[in-house]
Amino acid sequence: MEAYATSIPRLDELLDGGLKPSTLTVLWAYPGIESAPFAYQALMERLESGDSVIYINQSKMGKTVEDEIEHYGWSVEKYKAGGEFFFLDAYSGLINAESDERFSVKNSRDVTEITKALKEALNSNGSGHKLVVFDSLSTMIDHCGESSLDELIEWKKIFQEKKATGLFLFTEWPYEEKVLNKVKLVSDAVVQLKAIEEKVILREFFIVSKVSWDGKTKKGISVPFKIAVPGGVKVYIPKILVTGAYNAGKSSFVHSASTRAVSVDRVGTTVALDHGHVDYAGFSVDLFGTPGQERFDPILELLGGESLGVIAVVDSTNVQSLYRAKDMLQKSKSIGLPVVVVANKSNLEGALKPDEIRQKMSLPADIPIIKVTAEDLSKVQVNEPAKLREGEVHAVLDALFNRIV
Repeated sequence: MEAYATSIPRLDELLDGGLKPSTLTVLWAYPGIESAPFAYQALMERLESGDSVIYINQSKMGKTVEDEIEHYGWSVEKYKAGGEFFFLDAYSGLINAESDERFSVKNSRDVTEITKALKEALNSNGSGHKLVVFDSLSTMIDHCGESSLDELIEWKKIFQEKKATGLFLFTEWPYEEKVLNKVKLVSDAVVQLKAIEEKVILREFFIVSKVSWDGKTKKGISVPFKIAVPGGVKVYIPKILVTGAYNAGKSSFVHSASTRAVSVDRVGTTVALDHGHVDYAGFSVDLFGTPGQERFDPILELLGGESLGVIAVVDSTNVQSLYRAKDMLQKSKSIGLPVVVVANKSNLEGALKPDEIRQKMSLPADIPIIKVTAEDLSKVQVNEPAKLREGEVHAVLDALFNRIV
């Protein structure tokens, strides 16, 4: 079955490629969690791919929606001018106001009136694929009653006829269990947006809890996310440990991988604790480097705490660097976490091949070992981070992200 990507990493994978035609996917948010940015990011991806979008606004003014989309760094202005994006205004009727939109509903408390307007809007919009965003099911239930959910069966039939796909927002207020069950039953896919408190940190995550079109999808997987302004929804990995022997190239990797990075130098010593932030491929990640000297081993476990993955940097030309990296993985309590080994300086004379590194470190076959090299050896300076080749650095990040999420 064809799929329409949302451009949200991991979500598309869990949905077997993205949203499916003639289906209804619900963004099921718990109170306090924003679901609209997920819809905004998906609709922008569809518009930029040549599809059209109908936004049924029943919980806020259309201008408010446009302002929110712009807040996240996008704009629907040119698509609205070209007719690819438009509102079906089901909000103005709730506040007894006149609507300026081409398509609107006077009696927004009658769900059958919304159905009629939806048919009209879909008929006016050509033969291509259409994404219908509805904001929101909660508002519809509150104003039109629980029985209004039965009308969604008719909406799905309309989607089938008009080659459309539904993406509906829903907030789980204290509804009766039968109402929640109705929402689940009518949905073809459910993406739950939750939060969990870990110590004093509140983390948000999404779970694809239902996908009717793919029996092989790994449902129930929790994917942490944050909403960046601008930028929208990003898979969020709060801590990746970058470890390895002194002079293996940890600082070079952190600085080369990061959109911004700093080295916190301890006065009177040669230790540097590198910290970088990565925005890449829809992921938002913080990197934390460790000092390589043995005298700092007592703090390795502390530095490794709460890490979700590890990048072990080794000097391919120095066998002792391999043994030291293995020792540091054990002392930082990183054994068992997703690990990628970075074989730095792999283009220098005497550099060990990945198979040789695996053998000497006694690494399992499933741990990736990826070679990295400096962009320009003539620019490498002593005690300064070297710029590593971007494609190789990205290969390391891709390998680790795939293992974590």
